Amino acid sequence: MSMEGEMKAYRVAILVVCLTLGSCLTALAAIPARGASGNGTDDIAPYWNLFGPTTALPRHAGTVSLRIQVVCTFQKVASALDAVALLSDSNAPIADAGSCADGAYTFLYQIQSNVKNLTVTINNLVGFTPDVNVPTYGVETCDSPNNTLELCSNVGAATTTALNQLAKITATINAANTKVVFCVPKVPVFPAGTPSQGQGLTLVVLTQQAPGVPVSYPKITFK
Repeated sequence: MSMEGEMKAYRVAILVVCLTLGSCLTALAAIPARGASGNGTDDIAPYWNLFGPTTALPRHAGTVSLRIQVVCTFQKVASALDAVALLSDSNAPIADAGSCADGAYTFLYQIQSNVKNLTVTINNLVGFTPDVNVPTYGVETCDSPNNTLELCSNVGAATTTALNQLAKITATINAANTKVVFCVPKVPVFPAGTPSQGQGLTLVVLTQQAPGVPVSYPKITFK
């Protein structure tokens, strides 16, 4: 084969790799981990559990099982705070029900799947600032016996195989900070936690939105 032919074949091979890997090609590091204990404990759940966990929903032509939960990151569920305020002020405003009073949201997505090389995209993010030191995205772990009501991954009891699979999951974030793409070569199988912690890979994204309603909910898609 001529030099020109070899270069053409090389370019074609690179193109095939890029088309195969897609957005996963640019992922550089494993996803950070965040503990569920950061959101609060069971005894004050009305102040942090805004919505869910939902029952398992079939997605991606039934090949993915998805559960969702929305948490007020700093224990400021508006309706809970409003109920306390009404005890001393009958005119306390309650128009922000269904929101986090400070606009700080934790979105949790727990998945189970046998699909290999699964791409999970969480987009339409509003108020998302990537941070790996105080993680604002990544995997949510079950790190405390005092929070059994939040979706999380039971990594503490995981097998070596599951932990190795977790370490291979990567994430990329677009320049506008409106989308996180998780590339999952194999979805780890974690032991079940308590019934409310669920079982599966629990992905998390935190946003800081303007207080009040409406709330901007992200969208999750699979490929």
